[in-house]
Amino acid sequence: MTHPYATEGYARSLGHWGDAFHVPEWGSYVMLREIPGGVDAAGTYPIAVLAPGADVAAGLERLRRSGVVSITLVLDDFNRPSLDELGRCFQVINRFKTHYLRRGAMPFSYGKHHRYEVRRAAKRVTVRPFALADHAGEWSTLYAGLVRRLGLTGVHDFPPAHHEALQQLGGLTSIGAWLNDELVCAHLWVSDGRHVHSHLAASSGAGYEAGAAYAVYDASIRHFSEAELINFGGGAGIGDDPDDGLARFKRGFANDRASAYLCGAILDAGLYDKLVRQKGVPPDTLYFPAYRARTD
Repeated sequence: MTHPYATEGYARSLGHWGDAFHVPEWGSYVMLREIPGGVDAAGTYPIAVLAPGADVAAGLERLRRSGVVSITLVLDDFNRPSLDELGRCFQVINRFKTHYLRRGAMPFSYGKHHRYEVRRAAKRVTVRPFALADHAGEWSTLYAGLVRRLGLTGVHDFPPAHHEALQQLGGLTSIGAWLNDELVCAHLWVSDGRHVHSHLAASSGAGYEAGAAYAVYDASIRHFSEAELINFGGGAGIGDDPDDGLARFKRGFANDRASAYLCGAILDAGLYDKLVRQKGVPPDTLYFPAYRARTD
């Protein structure tokens, strides 16, 4: 099956971030974003997916001919060509984040802390899969609360169109926790038939107090017991701090880990360099594309 993140409908749901652009050589879409004098491109959230056998160079050439200044992709370890092939096509390939994985659901064992929290939460909440369309309003309320609490902006501040598209997205599974008939925690997962990827999750204040996310993760692992692997993703923000609270939480359910990679290619060197100079970015910045780096 086509990976859900590689479909047109999914890409178009990210319209707040850019315009969907089909790259048939990759079997997927990228998002075009306006910049002074042109456009650049980025992969879909949370990862870009390149189809098996993707012609990386031909896809980059299509983007170059379309006037794209640079392209940035975040690729996981399971939906990408080899690092050697990527290295022949991209000027930048950096380890971006550690992704925490669960390979094989049995046995359902965690460390002492997570075992305690799962048992505690299971006594307080009821957990089950649910149809997102049947609880769209409740989910939107949960996620809006997360946006306010963390001050999320940019791609993470998803518009209603994204949440509506998720209701129709093939491969989406929603698992939630209820407390006194109120949805207090929900996690949305996306599957390509083999691998399951964490998409979005949110809890209310009551959900946090009840530790509902522990029960939802445990139920999700059991639900996807036949999957080859579950990718919980990484820690918060763009850093890769293993002591980050979210990273510790995910690591407690994981039995493996893998790297995600940030890949960048400059397709119009003249305009790229001009934008960097105009931005006044330090020449040693590791941020890509450099003209999008913060200078304050």
